[in-house]
This record gives sequence, structure tokens and C-alpha cells, in this order.
Amino acid sequence: MLFRRQEHEPLAGGPWDERAARYAIADIVDEASAALSPREGGIYDGDEGEAYALRMLGAPAELRGPDHGADLSYATGELGVGLAARDHERVERAARACIESPANELLYGAAGALVAAVLLEMDDVARLAVERLWSTWTFDSKLRACIWTQELEGRRGRNLGFAHGLAGNAYALLRAGNYQSPTHQRELLDRVVQALNRTALRERSLLNWLPAPNSRANELRVQWCHGAPGIVCALAGAPAHRELDALLLGAGELVWVAGPLRKGAGLCHGTAGNGFAFLKLFRRTRDPRWLERARRFAMHAIRQRQGERGLYEGDVGVALYLRACIDVDDRWPLLDVL
Repeated sequence: MLFRRQEHEPLAGGPWDERAARYAIADIVDEASAALSPREGGIYDGDEGEAYALRMLGAPAELRGPDHGADLSYATGELGVGLAARDHERVERAARACIESPANELLYGAAGALVAAVLLEMDDVARLAVERLWSTWTFDSKLRACIWTQELEGRRGRNLGFAHGLAGNAYALLRAGNYQSPTHQRELLDRVVQALNRTALRERSLLNWLPAPNSRANELRVQWCHGAPGIVCALAGAPAHRELDALLLGAGELVWVAGPLRKGAGLCHGTAGNGFAFLKLFRRTRDPRWLERARRFAMHAIRQRQGERGLYEGDVGVALYLRACIDVDDRWPLLDVL
């Protein structure tokens, strides 16, 4: 079993219709602009993430960016808010703390700090984050591969996905290629491919991954944050690598076969986030079927909208995905592009 059928639903929405996508974007912008109000949650599900999305969609929206106190993370705290506001001082303060955090992942740790530093061209911070990630990437004798350890809210684990584990950390290091030697970059790809090969669940040509090597079967996901879509989104921008290409194509096929998520339309664990994997594969392969699949998921996501709030879980994230399908732009907001 590579996915849980009850978490997915048949593809609906019909063929790609750019006019319908533009109408949906306009509706979302109007609704989100009217509802925008100060809420905690950082860029993930707070008003800062919504304001960023609205600005990207051409609507006027202020980034209020209140102080998030002890929360310094990319997802819900100071790092992400500072990044959305392009506030270098705020980002540097938060990034240095995230680099030292035992979370050691994208949303709350060093990888998020590295992505922010790359986007804002903060060389000193980027070098510190690169050093931290390489120094904590260790060999697991049981897994027979290198993997990172995360500690979040007192729980330790060795995760594989984009949001909280191996794929997200590798993504950040790939984004920071200018701060590493060619030898490091080759080693990076070899380590990632080895770990993914050893942890992949396979069924014919399809592939998926549990959240962690020791996760239970009922924890299996097909989402951006955990599972095949996030693996593709994290690594599809890597240099050409035969074994990696096979992994990415198998993961992409799994996302298509599984179908849209019942959970909703959003980016983190919804249809739009999964659809971004198809846009990534289109850019990597130039095979038009991936763009067609991305746009079919977009039409389904339009039907799933329920007025949810926030960049990562709400409708504004869906609007950014619809725009990406129109523009054929695979860049993930506030990770690939500022």
C-alpha cells in the first residue's frame, strides 16, 4: 500500500480553463482582502502570510509583522515574518537562533534559516547554516544511510519529508550551492539518493515515503509536508542525476494515481501543494503531461475552496497555485521566490 485511498477523491473539475482560474483568483483576492485582520500564526496561517500572498497577486496589503516573541521560526515566527517583509535585521536575529535550534528542519530550524539567507543574500548567515546542516548530517548504521535528527517539542525523530526532514534540509543545501564546493554538491546528491532509495515504498513504478523510516503504516501520507509530493518539490531543482530522476518520476506518478486530497485545496496538505509537484516535473523534464496534470489538479482545487485562511492552508495559497499554472511557474512562494 503506497497511499490510503480514503484520503483521496476522484479528479473533478474538468479540463483546464484559464478564464475560470482567473475568476477564482479574483474571488479569492476579494474575499481575503475583506477578511484580512491581525492574527497570529506567522507566514504559515497568520495574516503576514496572507498579506504576502495578496501582494504577490497584485492586491494592496500591508505586512503588519508584529513581534512574535520567543517564536523565531520560519513557519510561525519571526524568521518568516521578517522574510516576507524583507527585513534583513529581523531575519538575521531569528536565523541565528534557528540555526542552533535542535529542530534541525525547514519549518523551525536551520534549513529555514538557510533558505531565508539565500533569498535575502545574507552571506554570513548562509555559511553558518550550511555548516550546521553538514555537521549534523550523520550516518545511521541501521538505515545504512546519512540522515538528520530533529527534536521538536521534546520529541526526537528522523524524518524524510520537505517540511520536517531530509528532503527539506537537502532542498536548502541545494539552494545554497554557491556556499559549498562542487565536491559537497556531489556528496549531497549521493547521500540523498541513497537515503531515499533505502526508505522508499515501491509498487511497480510508483514510489512513496513514510514520514520517518520507523513510522507506522497508518501514518502514510501523500502531501507536500510528508510523502511523495514534497520529495518532488524539494529535489526537482537538483542537477541531473539518473537515480534521482527515477525516484522523482516514480513519486510524481504516485501523486497522479492517488488523486486529489480530500483534506482540501491548500498548499501544505492539499490538492494545490500536490499539484506543485507536477509543475516541478514539467520544468525538469519538459514533458507536457506534467503541466496538463498540474492544471487538472488546479481545476479540482477550485471546486474544493471553502474559505480557509492562511498561506499554507488557505485559499490565498490556492490562488498562488492557480497563478503558477497560468504562468507555468513552478516556484514555491517564500521558498523558491521572495
